[in-house]
Amino acid sequence: MSDLHRRHLLGYLPLIGAFALTLVWLIAPSAVLGADGVPSGARQALAPVTWMIGTLVAIAIGLGIAICTAIIVWGGIEKMLAGANSESEHKAQRRISNGIMGLVWMVVASVVVSVITAIAIAYGLIEKPF
Repeated sequence: MSDLHRRHLLGYLPLIGAFALTLVWLIAPSAVLGADGVPSGARQALAPVTWMIGTLVAIAIGLGIAICTAIIVWGGIEKMLAGANSESEHKAQRRISNGIMGLVWMVVASVVVSVITAIAIAYGLIEKPF
């Protein structure tokens, strides 16, 4: 493995460490897990808030996916219209790549929100939002 490649991989080490720490923090037992659950009065009082947050997150993720898809299509159109201009073609390729990366992040965000919601529902912290 070359030195440049090794330095590039070491650049991701803080991100990997933060991800591992977050997983341990989510999995580790806490006082909430030992509790009897959320009182019904509190659950009923927070129901509109959890519904509103769930709706806003769903709208944000859906809007992000729509924007990323539009960016990918825009990049594709730019690439078709670039012709022999390599600079325009490179810009269009970058736009497509950025749109795909944004789409991947939106899907990851959707999965993370779904997992956190499922854990909260399983432990009785919230009711099913939809």
